[in-house]
Amino acid sequence: MTKPGPTPGPRHLISVKEIDRERAHRFFDLAAALRALPAEECARLLARKVVATAFYQPSTRTRIAFEAAAARLGAARVGFADVKTTRAGDFYQESLEDVVANLGSLVDALVLRHFESGAAARAAAVSPVPVVNAGDGYNEHPSQALGDVWTMHQLLGGVTGARIGLLGNPTIRSLHSISFVLAALAPAEVVFLPAPGTEVPEDTRKLFEAAGVRWSEAEHVADLLAGCDLVETIGTRHPDHNLPHDKQSVPERTPERYRIDAALLRRVGRDVPVLHPGPRTDEIDTDVDALPAAQYLPQVTNGMWMKAAMLASVLLTDDRLPG
Repeated sequence: MTKPGPTPGPRHLISVKEIDRERAHRFFDLAAALRALPAEECARLLARKVVATAFYQPSTRTRIAFEAAAARLGAARVGFADVKTTRAGDFYQESLEDVVANLGSLVDALVLRHFESGAAARAAAVSPVPVVNAGDGYNEHPSQALGDVWTMHQLLGGVTGARIGLLGNPTIRSLHSISFVLAALAPAEVVFLPAPGTEVPEDTRKLFEAAGVRWSEAEHVADLLAGCDLVETIGTRHPDHNLPHDKQSVPERTPERYRIDAALLRRVGRDVPVLHPGPRTDEIDTDVDALPAAQYLPQVTNGMWMKAAMLASVLLTDDRLPG
């Protein structure tokens, strides 16, 4: 009598470094298929499932988009948005491992945001249910990267052969992860405008070199807008992502060579799509919002459907996925 094989472990989504071109396109197709489903049919996919959001850092778009995605798929939502309301944030300072192990005994999937790099991998190591990385320190932000590159893919008809501009600190987890996904899809070139005092990290350089993706640096945002097919900015005003929110300092105003406004777009004379993962401060003037270049609100909606695709992919077998 043949012995049964080992029970497969949870399907975690921790790093976009594990996502190649084929898998990226599967995520794109799944997100599009979910978006196209009638609402009633979509809401049956994760009926009777429970998704927890454990957010050790503040969030607007990521947390609510994951909760909205779970709701659209029919799953119940629980969790916390402020670690101070938990035993991890009071006198006991409960460890991440204990929090994850306990939540994993209550729910079917866990969406985690944490200020420590590597926290998502630590959580996955002890979790009995799938863990989805919603941003860990300066490491990665897979849902943001997949959603943003899917938006690029839709706006440009594919990013292969395109010239993509990325403005901001290239080590910030959103741009860091976007770079990894772009490497898998092989655009012609990625042009960085690094924030003051920052540079393109070594792992990004090596990944681009291995993938045959050219990269360069610009001196001014006008150069990105004039020479790229699409520009994503995260600005230059950022707190330290490795610190809890109550220990952050307030950044200064964005230098002019990193700011986008309507007058600059008129001078450039091109309707270059502009993306932003949020939150915005002064790096994109509000006078851009009504222009064709402003694609950051459709980007948020796309990101929600990508998060739905991520949840469906970790909670459903392949034969139950639409599309």
